[in-house]
Amino acid sequence: MNSYVHIPFCDRKCKYCRFASLWKVQNLFIKKYLSFLLKEIKNYSGKKNKLKTIYFGGWTPSTLDYAGLEKIITCLKNKFNIKKNAEITLETTPDKVDLKNLISWEKIWINRVSIWIQTLNKKSLKEISRWNNKTIFECLDEIKNYINKKTADNSLSKKEKKYINNFSLDFIIWLPYTKKWETKKNIEKILKKYNFIKHISVYLLEDYLEIRKEIEEKNNFEKITYPKSWKKNSLKEKEYLGEYLEVQKFLKNKWFCKYEISNFSKKGFECKHNKGYWKHKKTVWFWLSASGFVKNSKWKLLRYSNSSNFTEYYSKKLEEKYFLKKEDIFLEKVMFWLRTSWIKKNIYKKLNLKKIKDFINLWFLEKKQKKLILKNKWILVLDYIIKEIL
Repeated sequence: MNSYVHIPFCDRKCKYCRFASLWKVQNLFIKKYLSFLLKEIKNYSGKKNKLKTIYFGGWTPSTLDYAGLEKIITCLKNKFNIKKNAEITLETTPDKVDLKNLISWEKIWINRVSIWIQTLNKKSLKEISRWNNKTIFECLDEIKNYINKKTADNSLSKKEKKYINNFSLDFIIWLPYTKKWETKKNIEKILKKYNFIKHISVYLLEDYLEIRKEIEEKNNFEKITYPKSWKKNSLKEKEYLGEYLEVQKFLKNKWFCKYEISNFSKKGFECKHNKGYWKHKKTVWFWLSASGFVKNSKWKLLRYSNSSNFTEYYSKKLEEKYFLKKEDIFLEKVMFWLRTSWIKKNIYKKLNLKKIKDFINLWFLEKKQKKLILKNKWILVLDYIIKEIL
């Protein structure tokens, strides 16, 4: 079983973000929210399997201090037990990465750190409200010092030393004021100087906008319109896909395998938590706006979501709770298969074969060794393709 812990606190709010979170004044609320989270975990009434992964995500989970994170992990450990060598991920900004925090996180079993870089372009970071007090390179130098200290420890085995280097970097394509090939050059510059990076995520801003649009419509939030300068001073739409393909090509040459449209890793360093989510593994989620699903039988899957409204969350109100039908699970799996790998013949023969044939003729899809594969240059229209073939 996997677990996701949503932390709705940030030092700053990104302009492209429309999710439920607190920023600037979060320190006034952390203690109260933390007490509710711990109660939510303690009162969980489902089957208590061992946890294989714990993912601290949301906005800036590293906003919580050592004591706060320790309380959550201890609570999860007491309620579920945590499997030996479980993957425990913490998302963070560069500001929070220093030797003291790295050592503290290690003490509470955090063994995977995902750092939001987004871009090295200072003007772009300032525009989206993601400027950092610490430069990316200062952050990575801190990690390098930490790794050097750990690998110098002769008591560690080769395997233990190998997995000290479990750090992931996040980038976003199509941010304002970024130039053509800039994302690829950013990644190239970092990997040339720091060879310990084992995982890189490259997200498309368009995906963020689509997710945000759904949340705005669902929760009746006030819509945000971006400054015209965002589109005017960034990549042209026709360059958008080319940027992604250049990044993918470069990472492939550096032995980073693409295991999902936006995720690349060295062998053995894929995010286990995300892979479990894509395969519909049992997942329990906690805190505001968090969603999860639990299998009651082979095909019966219960999906639930906590409210994204702070007051409603306090009153334990769920935003949604329903059982997925067998057909629903099948359709979701088709989507995840195309995003992560391929669809086998015994599966795609159940889909719209006429549409599949049309997309093959148009070079959107490809048949290879009895598998249906999405052509790289059509990732931007994946949602359309899936809608048509279902």
